[in-house]
Formats: sequence, structure tokens, C-alpha cells
Amino acid sequence: MCDSVAAPDQRNVEIKARIPGGPSEFERRLAIARQLTSSDGELIIQRDVFFNSPKGGRLKLRYLQPPARSQLVYYDRPDVAGPKLSRYNKIDVDEPAVLEKMLGQSNGALGVLAKRRLLFLHEQTRIHMDDVQDLGHFMEFEVCLRPEQTLQQGQDIAEQLSRTFGIAAEDLMTGSYFDALNKGGDS
Repeated sequence: MCDSVAAPDQRNVEIKARIPGGPSEFERRLAIARQLTSSDGELIIQRDVFFNSPKGGRLKLRYLQPPARSQLVYYDRPDVAGPKLSRYNKIDVDEPAVLEKMLGQSNGALGVLAKRRLLFLHEQTRIHMDDVQDLGHFMEFEVCLRPEQTLQQGQDIAEQLSRTFGIAAEDLMTGSYFDALNKGGDS
């Protein structure tokens, strides 16, 4: 067991932003994503259960609708507005209810967040158009960094996409959707 070498963390640069203006503004941004990617996006229905993570970062169990497999995801990123480095690891899970019970017993569950996501792929970026239950409309960019790429290169890509989509500085989020839900939308 001690001789095993863990794979390096995966890295991406993220931007997460509120979409003010209700459904019409969400639809306007959705049209930009469709035009940019020449696709209608992939609908993903998610239910994330968050757990205490005693060493920092965030730990969540992501339930996905079959035939997709659920996932256990650990990620760590600073809670700042604008492009930020996120280091993460994830693994597919075949028995999410059993794992949820075990993690609840060992770590303690913090709560649940549900969302409908439209996923668009643009070059090396995942564009998420999210409708988060009890919170509203959001969008997120995940610039998947290649091993040779620097943080600055990822930030440049994320900032260019922010301009393309017209994201205002005051709409940038510092924390996660779950944080915002627990603060009444102010994260």
C-alpha cells in the first residue's frame, strides 16, 4: 500500500458568475454558448451532497442520472472572484447511496444542492449554464489546463470568455453554489 504513487491532481481555471436579469438574460447567454460551440449543449441533472472535509477543500458526492455514473469529487480552490486555480480529483461511483451513508457517518453531511446544467464544450473549456434550485441562474467556465500550461494562460482564456459572454465584475462569485445557498445567495 505504501508503494503506490497517486496521480497528480487535475487542474483547471474557473470562473463562476450569477446571471442577473432572470430567464431572458439566461436565454441570451445560452444563445451565445450555442453559437460559440455550434451545439445545443448536453443536459445534465445533478444532485450534489456536500460533506465535511476536515483538511480543507470541498468534498461532494454528485448523483447523476443513469446511464451516467455518479462521482465522488474533492476540490480545493480559493474563494475569490474572477479566474482561480482549482485542483481536483474525482472517481466514478457505482453505489452512491451506500457511499453517501458511509461519508455521512464518517465525515458528516453538510447539505444538498440540486441543479440543471447545460454543458457546452469550447476548445479546452467546459461552459456550464446552470439553473440552481432555490438560487437562480449562473454560468461557469472550467478551462481544463494541459500539463504544460500555466495558470496565467488559463486565466487569459477564462477572461476572454468572460468578455464574450458579457460577465460583469459585480456578478462574479467568490465561493461555490452551495456556499451561496447557505448564505441566502450572497456568495
